[in-house]
Amino acid sequence: MMFRPYPVMTVLSVISFAILIMFGNWQWDRYAQKMAIKGVEPEWAEVTGTTLPGTELIVYAYADGAAAWREVTAFETAEGILFLPLSITYSIEAPQAVTAPESRTLTLRGLWHPPQRRNAFTTPDEPEKRIYYALDPELLAATLAPEQAARVIPRVFEPETLLRTDNMSSQPAPNPFLMPGDSERLPPERHFGYAITWWGLAMALVGVYLAFHHQRGRLRFRREKNS
Repeated sequence: MMFRPYPVMTVLSVISFAILIMFGNWQWDRYAQKMAIKGVEPEWAEVTGTTLPGTELIVYAYADGAAAWREVTAFETAEGILFLPLSITYSIEAPQAVTAPESRTLTLRGLWHPPQRRNAFTTPDEPEKRIYYALDPELLAATLAPEQAARVIPRVFEPETLLRTDNMSSQPAPNPFLMPGDSERLPPERHFGYAITWWGLAMALVGVYLAFHHQRGRLRFRREKNS
């Protein structure tokens, strides 16, 4: 066998191969993690408190492959104030925040989640319209009076159900952000498919690399006999 690799191409190919394998391994790890928690009964939490009329906000969300908006309200509990999502509307355009005529005392079952942080790609908020693009309690606290803002809980409580308001009649619906895996929007099977794709690209890269060298006469599996 004879092999005379191009140095620069070889270095770049090795780096690219390692990156593709790394992406594939990461997707496989996410697949394994989500499969491990799939079907496992979550550790339910329960909160009791009172809604604070006049604190309603509209927060953008992406759920079930579509744009959605959730109405979030400040919720007074014994531990502090949290921003509680109560309803969801699937729509391109943001609905208007509706001020409740009076406070309501609620007891809800759900799960605690970390806050949704903004990033470089997050759309700028529109405080004058009470429209926000990340469910981050620390940012939303600026809409409250200072003494209330100081008591905001820096976590998000996702109730088991939300009131879906884009139908002809408002009806309770499962909260698409309830489970940690659901909040990341990708089912485990998608991660499995992505892992196979990345690994397949890595194998294709090896094939192209070897074929290119073979075509240029730098790779021979048997020595040519001298005539």
